[in-house]
Amino acid sequence: MDKIEHIGIAVKDIEKSNALFKKLFGEAHYKVETVESEGVKTSFFKTGPNKIELLQATNKHSPIAKFIEKKGEGIHHIAFAVNDIVSEIERLKKEGFTVLNEVPKTGADNKLVAFLHPKTTHGVLIELCQEINK
Repeated sequence: MDKIEHIGIAVKDIEKSNALFKKLFGEAHYKVETVESEGVKTSFFKTGPNKIELLQATNKHSPIAKFIEKKGEGIHHIAFAVNDIVSEIERLKKEGFTVLNEVPKTGADNKLVAFLHPKTTHGVLIELCQEINK
C-alpha cells in the first residue's frame, strides 16, 4: 500500500456537509459524483496532500444508509492507494483478511476499488484504490 488515498465520511445531507467542510477547510469541494451501483453520492475535498470523501446514501438499501442507521454519521472507511489492486487482494487474502470484493469494482474518483471486512481489521472498513488508466 502506497499511502492513505482518502478518508470516507458518511453523512445524511451532503449539501449541509459540503457547507460545513468548506468552512472547515477554507475551500469548496472539487468534485461531486454519484455511483449508482453503490447507491451513493460523493463529494471530494482536498486538504493539503489529503482527500476527504463525503458519502450520502441515494436509497435506503445503500451500504451508507445502513451504516448511518446503525452507527450514525461519521468516519466510514480509510482508503489506501495501491498500484496493482488484483495482486494486493490476493496478498491480503493469503494473509487471512476477508475481502468483500474479490473482483475490483468501479468506484468514485476514477478508481477501481475493493474492501476488506472490518471484522478482520479491528473494526475499520479498509478500501483499496487503484487509479483507472485513461
